[in-house]
Amino acid sequence: MSNKNEVANKDTSLQATQSERFLASVQQQFAAEAGAPVAFTDYEKTLAQHLFLKVDNVLKDLETKRSNDKQSSYTWNNVNMRKLALDAVHRVKLGLDALIPNHIHPVPYFNKREGKYDLDLRVGYVGEAYYRAQVAVDPPIDIVYELVYSNDHFKPIKKSFSNEVESYEFDVKNPFDRGEIIGGFGYLAFEDPKKNKLVIVTEDDFQKSRSAAQSKTFWDGHPAEMRYKTLVHRVTEHLEVDPKKVNAASYAYVEGQEKDSAVMREINENANQEIIDAEYEEVDELPFDKDQDPIEAPTSESDDQEISFDKTGTDEPTW
Repeated sequence: MSNKNEVANKDTSLQATQSERFLASVQQQFAAEAGAPVAFTDYEKTLAQHLFLKVDNVLKDLETKRSNDKQSSYTWNNVNMRKLALDAVHRVKLGLDALIPNHIHPVPYFNKREGKYDLDLRVGYVGEAYYRAQVAVDPPIDIVYELVYSNDHFKPIKKSFSNEVESYEFDVKNPFDRGEIIGGFGYLAFEDPKKNKLVIVTEDDFQKSRSAAQSKTFWDGHPAEMRYKTLVHRVTEHLEVDPKKVNAASYAYVEGQEKDSAVMREINENANQEIIDAEYEEVDELPFDKDQDPIEAPTSESDDQEISFDKTGTDEPTW
């Protein structure tokens, strides 16, 4: 038993040392790329270390599933740290915690030009809702998300001359037989009730999101979860961003990156990148963010993408 404890303590100590080196590397790479140094608070340092642990676990999990010997191993030495540093800093500055389910999903794509993996730090629907609320002009005191089924009672109560507060009626009449999903709604509640806002999402809206998805796998396999995720996105889009917020720059960076990511991934897959050929799944979490599903496709083999890799077998990063 003592030997097992010694091994566990050694592994924990090694991970702690590597996470500290990761933090230093991110700060150094960001300063080089952005042309300005970055300073982390103690809490942000913790978030950066959490991101290291998340990515480290993803890489180790994918490496155990790697079946193609010609494919670059999933180790830190094969990660494009320049891109990761920029993306990591902005996500940390938004307060995203990679160890909280559905805050961040690291997904590797092989970049032929760099000969390394680009890590796509996809923001999950929980993370997106969190940071959008943080940078809002008027942060909500509560947000309600509900899917509405055919056997439920839902009645919107709109704001009018006789009603100063927008509201709703919602009752689950039969929790054991709610019928089919016919839509959903979100309710943003503020300190001033007169600012409260009801957001309604119809089944047609859900279907538009499904049609826009690159793959229908998750929509067909997890219809309720994907509708709920879409509902969260639609509701939080109604939060007005405060440009005076300290992390407004990170907000603009991540929001723009999320909107462009689907298009860029399609371009890069046909140009400089390859999607990983191992199955990847976040256990106990809802599917990935937005309407972009993770792509599961085999890596194509061609003469112009052969790259020699370090086969030393070490997982020790060279930061």
